[in-house]
Amino acid sequence: MARRKTKVSTSQRLTGYAILALLGLIAVWLLIQQSRFNPAVIVALRTPQLPGKLQAATAQAQSALAALLPEVSGFTPLAPVESYSRDTLSDKIDGKAELYLSAGFKEMVCRMFSLGESGSTHVDVYLYDMGSAPNAYAVFSGQRRPNSPSILLTANAYATTNALFFSQGQYYVEIVADRASESLRNSLETYAAALLAKLPSPGESKSETALFPKECLILDTLRLCPTDTFGLEGFNNVLTGEYSLKSGKATAFIATRETPEQAQAGAQRYLDFLAANGYQKVATPASPTNMKALALDNSFEIVFVQGRILAGVHDATSLATAVELADKLQTALQGKP
Repeated sequence: MARRKTKVSTSQRLTGYAILALLGLIAVWLLIQQSRFNPAVIVALRTPQLPGKLQAATAQAQSALAALLPEVSGFTPLAPVESYSRDTLSDKIDGKAELYLSAGFKEMVCRMFSLGESGSTHVDVYLYDMGSAPNAYAVFSGQRRPNSPSILLTANAYATTNALFFSQGQYYVEIVADRASESLRNSLETYAAALLAKLPSPGESKSETALFPKECLILDTLRLCPTDTFGLEGFNNVLTGEYSLKSGKATAFIATRETPEQAQAGAQRYLDFLAANGYQKVATPASPTNMKALALDNSFEIVFVQGRILAGVHDATSLATAVELADKLQTALQGKP
């Protein structure tokens, strides 16, 4: 059976053409709109300003710390001084800020310079206000590079092939170049001397590191741990130093507390912590009775209290090493408060 053809009227045909034309106009309009960025999107895609740098622009003139950075011949500023607070420090030194924050950090200022006539060497100067001399020493010792030689710049200072690091009173300083050269050290020390001349005098202060017996002490291992020493939460402000004795290696530790009772309580907490981690008591007949010794596998610990001082030996490689170092340490602490 043949199909019957449907006849399309002229008016229907015109209506169809009109609809197709309208759809085409809509498609063109949509393409034009998609090619345009919303201003809000453009703003959202911009790189955000670092809070620390925003602070630098607004607080630069008011920062007493920034005023301590000297102008030194040969050092040409490449950027304004940047200033960072406790809230913004991680913007500058992400991953390392916790060491400074846990040690009482207050403020840091830094500036980049070019050095010499060619300006090919860049030098960054970082000045930290840590609030107190022990806090400054904590970050100085905590950041110290292994096998780095001490220098006479301050009581706490050392150098690497391209940098100087030191503390003075409540301030900790890093002066770091982007390359090493034979003449660089003198230039960095010139800037350091100018900076030290502007820092307030710390007055006479006796470092607690002087309490450690010097024999067999590895000097560049002295540290002040501000928090959670040896993994024990709240075991804070503990000085440590590594020793290499003929009988083996070990770490000595010293923590001065406000009262003898606090020292005793701290010692008991540490002993309980060791026991909870599997250490067992061991006898040390050759040592004074106030020393407590524990061992786990080939690691030996000794803890004792002398007045307000909690002290001992950590991670000795043998019991003989632990006892020998503990005896040296107790002798050095005799007569101390």
